[in-house]
Amino acid sequence: MSASAAPTPVRREGPIRHVDLWIARGLTLGPVVLAFPVATWIVFGLGADRNQVADVLAVVYSVGLFASFTTSCWPLPSLREWTAFQRVESMCLLFLIVSAATHLSWELVWLLMHESIEVSRDAAWAYPWWAYIDGGDMRYAEATPTLLTMEILSVTNGTLGAVGLYRWYRSRGTDAVAVLLFMAMAVVHLYSTSLYFGGEILEGLPNVDTSSFLDTWIKFGLANAPWIVFPWFVLYWGRRTLQRLGLR
Repeated sequence: MSASAAPTPVRREGPIRHVDLWIARGLTLGPVVLAFPVATWIVFGLGADRNQVADVLAVVYSVGLFASFTTSCWPLPSLREWTAFQRVESMCLLFLIVSAATHLSWELVWLLMHESIEVSRDAAWAYPWWAYIDGGDMRYAEATPTLLTMEILSVTNGTLGAVGLYRWYRSRGTDAVAVLLFMAMAVVHLYSTSLYFGGEILEGLPNVDTSSFLDTWIKFGLANAPWIVFPWFVLYWGRRTLQRLGLR
């Protein structure tokens, strides 16, 4: 395909034009952002059962992320004139933003403070990590060399993604280097998440409570699935965007 036949980029008219999209993303991502502090307050302020709250938190987080990433594909009135490619681009950019934020917050803090988190199961400040450890994956309570390596890779990946996002928005969507960084980020996601899932599954899920549907399919499965699903869309969008920018 020649550069002239490449898809049209998303028109960037500003948030007011697409207020319904922003509302949809607020309603799906908002609960995800609020879930961790609210869950911590419910457990340590109201004395609720920590495992039950962790189950609810996992559902809110997992379903909210998947729903938010797909909002640009919803039949929203303001998006009626968008092409399929424009919807995919919007989806990819949101995924990249949330992904970089996740790597440079939850995962970075765990990487720097995993020893303190391991011995602070009953501390309120550590509950955002223990809410996942309790049933989701006990590996995060042990910090094995393999897991530490994977998290170092993830934090590095998030840093590269943040650099790519800065270059992309500064250039108003014309920086090919930013696109290459996004595509590299997607490849690392696919590798590290496949290793994360595969290593545990091939060992027989020793760190996951397989008797629990929520622990197995939501906390361990769905909560991590975006990083093995949406990178494929990033690779597709990146290839088409490079064509638009004159690179074949």
